[in-house]
Amino acid sequence: MQMQYQLAVLDLDGTMLSTDGELPVTVRRSIAAVKARGIKVTLATGRRICRTLPWARTLEIDIPVVAHNGAVVVNPESGAVVSKQGISLSAANQVIDELLHLSIPFLVYRGEDQGEMGLLLEQFSQHRTEFLTFIDDQVELVSKLDLKSNPIKIAVLGQDYQLNPLLDDWQERYGSAANLIVYRSDNYIGVDFICRDCSKKSGVEYILKQLDLDFSRVLAIGDDYNDLALIEAAGLGAAMGNAPVPVKQAADYIAPTNDEDGVAHVLQQFCLPREME
Repeated sequence: MQMQYQLAVLDLDGTMLSTDGELPVTVRRSIAAVKARGIKVTLATGRRICRTLPWARTLEIDIPVVAHNGAVVVNPESGAVVSKQGISLSAANQVIDELLHLSIPFLVYRGEDQGEMGLLLEQFSQHRTEFLTFIDDQVELVSKLDLKSNPIKIAVLGQDYQLNPLLDDWQERYGSAANLIVYRSDNYIGVDFICRDCSKKSGVEYILKQLDLDFSRVLAIGDDYNDLALIEAAGLGAAMGNAPVPVKQAADYIAPTNDEDGVAHVLQQFCLPREME
């Protein structure tokens, strides 16, 4: 039987992983079965490289994976960066100057290697725990930023009342130079500034060129706004049951939640007919 989909693209947090950050056994088995049928599997996530590769290696993924929301594409076997796009240095410095003026904490990622941490200025060291809690990521304290090349990401963190009034203005002023990705959790808002043309979709597009495939052969599964363009472009775009309403509305299929093994359900439904019964 000829399979319609030749590449399955999976988000990590809120999609493949349960809320407690675990990989459900049923999801792992379904991914292995998909690969056994010759369908390629990859990851597309907002995580940095070193928090993406362990999952890629656990699943024995042998094609590039997308990290930093498409700003970086990485070979999971060697850890080598095969594609990297950053924010222009001039735009990055404008954003940084404004954040410093407003005393809003932020991290800067240069995207140089898989061991890199986000750079946090010492003047914001009191916010280190907030970054660790919100993005579950280690940071490196620095006394100053001395950027020599285009950074791949500026990650901003603040409370609703601080950032909500700024979002529309930032989009208007920086939208021509950067893609602004917004995350919400409890009373906090996170904003990632990445390259204007970068997205999970652009990262997957790079992979498709290497595989000589097009989006009609892609099955993509995600749960948040940063998955939206990819879900819309894919031959079949599935939204998790825990996704926001606009993401569900854009999807071809709505899966159960990440705590209900939604990824396994989608793979069994569209890639493994009757196989996993």
